[in-house]
Amino acid sequence: MAYFLVRNVLILAFLLLIPPFMGEFWAYQLGLYFIYGLAALGVGLAWGQAGILPLGQGMFVAIAAYVTAHGLLALGSSPIAYLALPAACVLVAVLAFAFAALVFRGRFEQGPSFSLMTLALTLAAFQVANGWSSVTGGFNGLRNIPGLPGLDGFLDLYYLIAILLGLSIAAVDYLVHAPIGVLWRAAADNERRLAFLGYDVAVIKAVAFAVASGLAGLAGALYAPQQNLVTPDLAGFAFSGDLVIFAAVGGRATVLGPVIGAVVVGVLSAELRDRFPWWEIGIALFFIVVVLRLPGGLMTMLAPLRRFSSARTSVRARSTAPEKPRISTSLSVAFEDVRVRVGDVTILDGLSVRTGEEAVLCVIGPNGAGKTSTLNVMTGMLPRRGGRIVIDGAVVLRPEPAIVANKGVARKFQTPSVFPKLTIDENLAVALWAGRWCGFDLLRLGLFGWTSPLLEEMRGRFQFLNDGTRPASALSHGERQILELTMALITEPRMLLLDEPCAGLSHEETAAVIDAIQWARGELNLRIIIIEHDMELVRRLANRVVVLHQGRFLADGSVEEVQRNPEVRAVYVGGSR
Repeated sequence: MAYFLVRNVLILAFLLLIPPFMGEFWAYQLGLYFIYGLAALGVGLAWGQAGILPLGQGMFVAIAAYVTAHGLLALGSSPIAYLALPAACVLVAVLAFAFAALVFRGRFEQGPSFSLMTLALTLAAFQVANGWSSVTGGFNGLRNIPGLPGLDGFLDLYYLIAILLGLSIAAVDYLVHAPIGVLWRAAADNERRLAFLGYDVAVIKAVAFAVASGLAGLAGALYAPQQNLVTPDLAGFAFSGDLVIFAAVGGRATVLGPVIGAVVVGVLSAELRDRFPWWEIGIALFFIVVVLRLPGGLMTMLAPLRRFSSARTSVRARSTAPEKPRISTSLSVAFEDVRVRVGDVTILDGLSVRTGEEAVLCVIGPNGAGKTSTLNVMTGMLPRRGGRIVIDGAVVLRPEPAIVANKGVARKFQTPSVFPKLTIDENLAVALWAGRWCGFDLLRLGLFGWTSPLLEEMRGRFQFLNDGTRPASALSHGERQILELTMALITEPRMLLLDEPCAGLSHEETAAVIDAIQWARGELNLRIIIIEHDMELVRRLANRVVVLHQGRFLADGSVEEVQRNPEVRAVYVGGSR
């Protein structure tokens, strides 16, 4: 925290000390570039952190600018006019949240579609701004907008812009290093896994977009008094595209990058415009060189300094996480005549099966029997065409990953599903926070110190989990399998779904994982459903075995009973049933 404060105080001091060395003209120019930097800062947050590329942020800048302009024109020199600034920011943030939550609800990986929607909105906003003359002034815009009360000249307004920019940088810096920032990056990395941990991914992404749009709103609110006019060009795609370019040039994955990109491109444009008739070509070439040589933006050149600052991050003391509200009994599930069809292919054909008193249920069957599809339809990854799914006695009409997870179901996939771009500690933290955070906890840095007895037990069993700063992308296949299993277990579910949990593991790793599963089953009193081909593993774990064939129930019983079943033998060794 101390390093965070020092870093951002130095940034603010630098911004405030520029005018004496640059003069009033450059105070005006830099003030405008800083306004662009504010909007680009939001683009960087949405794009670089949450994986959302907004192509229409100019629309939010324009909305806030028009709102502020009307406020200043109506209130004149009254100090109340300052309320137009936060009002404009809140307005666009609320609009952005509502739009994003609606688009992302019930949909995964909507990045390209969302970007195109924002593009369509800004094109529509440009047409509205041009045509709604009574509100926007039409093509000529709103002119002669008064400045903010009590501020004389560009220099005074520069200091206000610089202070707000410095505070915005500090706020974004804090957010990206807070738990909510980790969740944004997790959503960008693997939003389906985030949903299977019980998070409302639509809300998490909508919050990121709302914050980004709030920054665009602040930029628009300052633009109106700084320029004394607002034209429809602000709402156009050209300006929205410029904001994306600023973020890309500076470094969209960094906090300062988008601001630096806005200032650098702005200064270059100002200098080249009067000296070079084809200055746009020069700017375009500069952008191309940066993209090719510095894909991470200009901030790539400061990577050693950023590594130094990361090394100075203090290790937080561990504290026991709050107990997760949990029913102590294991969870039941029933499939009643469930049918799943994709195109002309029947996946499940009237499957009826339910859990009983068994602690560990293994589902086996030849390839294509519908084993993984059974888990997929239960957790909302496949739509069912008929039948019912009953979880813990309640019919689930439309299963969704987060809904099922919050009922107490955790899932480990056949192919390890973790957050590759996050560290081991961040992966574990995201899983541990699930169902335990409340209110504004996701803004508290103390959550990074949370642990639990179950997590400490898994760290003791698998030593690589203690190497917390190691990125998950650097783990072997077996280590990713174990990391995902640990993430599923520390959510403390009532039912654990495992799809070939030991695939790709060595003999020693397999033994350790089996031992951990058996320990966790007793510790949490959970029911486990395992999809497995390895009959030796089935013998060691299963209390009951269910056999599927061609999407239908075939047989169930103990391992010995299933092995003696003639229909099962016919399916596995050939012949007629």
